[in-house]
Amino acid sequence: MELTNPAVTDGVNIFVNIVVFLVAFVHALAFVNARKENQKKG
Repeated sequence: MELTNPAVTDGVNIFVNIVVFLVAFVHALAFVNARKENQKKG
């Protein structure tokens, strides 16, 4: 049972993958920055 047009589903799938990648990238930058800050204090 298909609820949506497959072409639209593909577009949404790509969009979700890009959003997840960007969130992971920003999180990685924040993690590296936090480690640098901790090393400065230590």
